[in-house]
Amino acid sequence: MRLACSFKVERMPVSYRMMLVSVIKEALRMSDEQYYERLYDSVSMKPFSFSTYLKNFRFADQEVYLEGITMTVSSPDHEFLLHLYNGLQQKQVFSYKHYQLVKEKIRMLPEKTITDSTVVFRTLSPMLVEDENQKPVSPDNPRYEEHVNYLADLILRQYRVQGLSLPLIVRPLRWRKVVVKETNHEFEATHGGGNVLYFTAYQTLFSLTGHPSDLQLLYQLGLSKRRNQGFGLLEVEEVRG
Repeated sequence: MRLACSFKVERMPVSYRMMLVSVIKEALRMSDEQYYERLYDSVSMKPFSFSTYLKNFRFADQEVYLEGITMTVSSPDHEFLLHLYNGLQQKQVFSYKHYQLVKEKIRMLPEKTITDSTVVFRTLSPMLVEDENQKPVSPDNPRYEEHVNYLADLILRQYRVQGLSLPLIVRPLRWRKVVVKETNHEFEATHGGGNVLYFTAYQTLFSLTGHPSDLQLLYQLGLSKRRNQGFGLLEVEEVRG
């Protein structure tokens, strides 16, 4: 399932993905405090990914000036999306540091059902793949398929206990490097508020061949490191059978 929530916002930090993480967490907390604590007291991956669309934006120093932002959230977990939707409905204005987001519209989005073994996906938010040393792996790296398989297996194991039913065949078709600036409370505490983390990710068009149930869950959960921070949301571009 997927939902999209649009906000009116005139400016926000360059590291805006963590601002939207705070919106998601606040909405979940408002809907059900116990559910929120159960989800975020655990260090395991959360059952969602999200992407952002910025309307008429421009960057200036450490801020983004824009007319609005739309956040699209995907999850196979109906309980998670129910709490997120209820929490977003309950509040009109969300605050993050000295920024404000005014909610405009929430809508549920249609979701595709995957029954074929090969699907061409495009990323709605950049895909972050790293090696065992936390170094970025590009789609033209000879070990890219190996690292994507490791990541996909880990994501599925953490969601349903069972990992990949079949190894994935990964064929990158087109890609573009994106350097993402981000921060968090721990990094700011140790490095100061003016410093940011840099992640080298890729907007990618690629085909995945595997078991249809695996492909369906990866489509819903996202495929990337840091999925819960706005990386790796997928959209079905083409089904090849």
